[in-house]
Amino acid sequence: MSGVIQRALNLALLGFFLSAPCPLALAQELHALVGGQYTPSLREKTYSYSIEYLQNFNDYAYGTFTWLNEGHVTNHHRDGYSPQLWLRVPSASRHFTLSAGVGPYRYYDTTALAAVGVTDAHGWGVLGSVAAQWYLHNPWVMELRYNYAHTTNSITTHTALIGFGYQFEYSSAAGPVWNTQRYGFYPPDQRFELTVMAGGTVVNNFNSPRGVAWGTELRYRLTPYIDAIGTYLDEGDARVVKRRGAAGQLGLKREFFNHHADVGVAGGFYLARDRDYSSPETQVLGLITTRTQALGLLTMTATYRSETGFRVRAYWYRTLTTNGRDTDVVMLGLGWAL
Repeated sequence: MSGVIQRALNLALLGFFLSAPCPLALAQELHALVGGQYTPSLREKTYSYSIEYLQNFNDYAYGTFTWLNEGHVTNHHRDGYSPQLWLRVPSASRHFTLSAGVGPYRYYDTTALAAVGVTDAHGWGVLGSVAAQWYLHNPWVMELRYNYAHTTNSITTHTALIGFGYQFEYSSAAGPVWNTQRYGFYPPDQRFELTVMAGGTVVNNFNSPRGVAWGTELRYRLTPYIDAIGTYLDEGDARVVKRRGAAGQLGLKREFFNHHADVGVAGGFYLARDRDYSSPETQVLGLITTRTQALGLLTMTATYRSETGFRVRAYWYRTLTTNGRDTDVVMLGLGWAL
């Protein structure tokens, strides 16, 4: 049970970091970056890519929530999440900024351990970063970023990335936007949303076994920025796991494109029933075990909504387990406002 409690605390800290600045500043940016990674202890190089959600506090400080994929090196396929606080120095024209940030790094490393075999090892580290940003013309931003990920129980890495960002708030002036106003419910009478979705499951091990996934979701808008979410998720038969269950989450989101689109992140519990088997031989012998576990679930979403109440929503779920059988579930859903 301690693992479940720790996952709940991790998600609560993530939610606090993302929601705390909302009363002060609502201007945000979304960045996508690609580049390379170097692991000094292995003397190996590989690819890397990242998605970064940025929220400005003022001209000189901002916060980010970053997902970083560090590619594949020998015995390590690692990615992770990091909330970071940043300080920056803008140029006189505000078209160019230099910044530095630091924060905790929660990583998920597919690796082989002598005691348990292949597993998705979880751990904590520190992510330190520096970045240069060019505010080209609202809403577009170009970013060059360097990350140093330090851990004690996994590899330490360097990543260099370049990419582009999108500003959610319009401004005629150059540079980061931060002094914007809050928005309310829009449309005011559409608080519930029902979605059906389908896609695929990938188990996080070296073979990446896959299954066909589907699910249903009911959302209720608690505030214009916070959703309560109930989900039924069937991860399909991915050979290593055959899991399905019910999840409850709280989600934080930001609307843009005149309320026609949003991006968000959510976290919560996942009560999953798993038919646990590892080889065809165990199935022939009738050694398949079925058990119900309390897991964690982290979700990232992006949505487009029409004036008529129809929605198209993309999902990326990360299941968080205690036995190293984490999965990524990517799905596309069709939804309706109720």
